[in-house]
Amino acid sequence: RDSSSGLECLLLHLCVHITLVSSWGLMERCINNASTCLLTPSYILYFVSSGKELIPTKMSPNTVFDKATDIIRQNREVQQRFGEAFKTYGRDHGGHREGRRNFIEHTEYVNQDDGTKRTRVRFNLEGPYGQAFVFAEVSKDMPSGEYVYILVQDKRNGAVITVQDNRSSLLAKKLAGGDKDGQDVFSQLLSGGKK
Repeated sequence: RDSSSGLECLLLHLCVHITLVSSWGLMERCINNASTCLLTPSYILYFVSSGKELIPTKMSPNTVFDKATDIIRQNREVQQRFGEAFKTYGRDHGGHREGRRNFIEHTEYVNQDDGTKRTRVRFNLEGPYGQAFVFAEVSKDMPSGEYVYILVQDKRNGAVITVQDNRSSLLAKKLAGGDKDGQDVFSQLLSGGKK
């Protein structure tokens, strides 16, 4: 065998791992015809893009939704306002039956102030004592599990519960230009002296 067969084997191995969930028909053809399987650049691009959907990152809308829900479940003020047994879900289509409400409304963008890549999500919270919208945003430059903000807004009266808000510390970081002492000073200034 020549060196290209090693590459084909590697690509076939990648093909097997990435497409277990999607495109089983194409996968089957690759397995059955392993020696003659032509993995053209378009197939490779397809497999890589499929893998991106199958392997979520901290910036994926579903990951932001899942981790924000975990953080909200620990918040005492949210528990008191909406009840401990609340559920969260994606877009509500307004029907009487629940159906599939797993689409998480989201926006991916680059923040103009600091140039960071961000993902912003909005989803619903429903508990025995009321309903709310949840707004959460993550930045690629922040550690995993930290949010730019997580806000819960009551649908009845518009009252907002701030679960996490790191916008002032991000601004302080930008204004200080990476200087730790400067970040602390700006952070205290922007938060009104509270740290």
